[in-house]
Amino acid sequence: MKPANYFILLFTWISASLYSQAVFTVEEAKFSSQAYDEYAPVFFGDGIIFTANKRMDMLKKIDGDQGKPPFDIFYVRKTGDDQWSRVELLSEDLRSITYDGPVTVNAEGDKIYFNRNYIPNDRKARTNKVGIFSADLVSGQWTNIEPFVHNNQVYNLFHPALSSDGKRLVFSSDMPGGNGGFDLYICEFVNGRWTNPVNLGPNVNTSGHEIYPVFHPNGRLYFSTNRLPGIGGYDIYYTEMVDGDWAKPVNLAEPLNSRRNDAGFISNEDFTHGFLSSNRNRRTNSIYEFKLEVPTFDSCKEQVFNDYCFTFFEVGTIDIDTTSYMYEWRIGETARIRAKEADYCFTGPGSYIIQLNVIDLLTGEVMFNQAYYDLNIEDVEQAYITCPDTVMVNQLINLDGTSSNLKEFEAGRFYWDLGDFTYVTGSNLSHSYYKPGIYTIRLGVTNVIEKPEDLMKSCSYRNIVVLPE
Repeated sequence: MKPANYFILLFTWISASLYSQAVFTVEEAKFSSQAYDEYAPVFFGDGIIFTANKRMDMLKKIDGDQGKPPFDIFYVRKTGDDQWSRVELLSEDLRSITYDGPVTVNAEGDKIYFNRNYIPNDRKARTNKVGIFSADLVSGQWTNIEPFVHNNQVYNLFHPALSSDGKRLVFSSDMPGGNGGFDLYICEFVNGRWTNPVNLGPNVNTSGHEIYPVFHPNGRLYFSTNRLPGIGGYDIYYTEMVDGDWAKPVNLAEPLNSRRNDAGFISNEDFTHGFLSSNRNRRTNSIYEFKLEVPTFDSCKEQVFNDYCFTFFEVGTIDIDTTSYMYEWRIGETARIRAKEADYCFTGPGSYIIQLNVIDLLTGEVMFNQAYYDLNIEDVEQAYITCPDTVMVNQLINLDGTSSNLKEFEAGRFYWDLGDFTYVTGSNLSHSYYKPGIYTIRLGVTNVIEKPEDLMKSCSYRNIVVLPE
């Protein structure tokens, strides 16, 4: 198998379906081009590093199998809102005549790990596996190119991903002993060297391919696979180390995932903006930019819980010093409580008649009415989140916003921030948390409008406690 295949063999199309997540817009990035394939965006400085088979004028190299140039490492810098510089090679120092990239860069931006063929200057080699190499940025030049200590020309080490602290490196490999074709492995940097690769295990790896891992600064590991239930051929998932094990992966849903193939996911700190690579345009693999598109809720107040429980008492009542008479509260149509004070919980808001009578215990008749009044119970005016207070890890729970009480406008759309970087819309939904903790759930509600100036909003938040299994 020739080197070109190692970058494209992982993209086949399988139809599937999951659910919709319409709070994000996903559009082809302004710097992207359908004239060639682009993969694996990585934040770097003021811009993006990515891998592409873009033809370069200064050195025209044609691959015999595909009729396309090999993959090189490119950089594009952001120059303003939705404005980008010209796409250029990241560095001639990181360029060979075979294949280079994808990459991962440390937090300081002065060390890069990248893919390269083991024989970088012979594209005709019949067996030319891919390994991981590193380089240092010194005085503006990438230098000190070194092979990764665990490279092995018998198998491939693809798609390196470095954690933000630089102490963990995850990659995809077809080394023997895995669960499928390409599995994810992790090495840790201990006492100046990388430990032996460890398989991420069956919670993450499947009988298919797990590819393009990327660490988020919050510790999550994003990757793509073609074997977990999803939407397209390759879907993007995330997992995280929880109590020593990798958690069950979570699908990012549409539109971040598509009916085709999606991989190489990166996002900012709060998961409101980022990039991914996809062939959803059905022509080439391109870089797509996603943005969270929700109204700004300037004031989000802590939810006040509706209380339908009351203690009824009447000023001026006396102790009836006889066994023949008793106070009786008549609450609504059916409730009867014989006491000077009565505790009662209604089922919900409404208008109720409250009476306090003196009852003849011998006949059961009302001797006279001590008090009579109407009670009107209303919910607090607010966006209202109905959900449990405490749940278990991986417990599927329902969240409902239909009890929102908004007098000034009719609820039209519901925007949820579930506290774990999950943003969805809908009046009700189901969700589970894969990690213990206290999460703040926010619900924003707007009206249905024809003009932006008519928009009305309400927002509330509450906490939910997620306990270990």
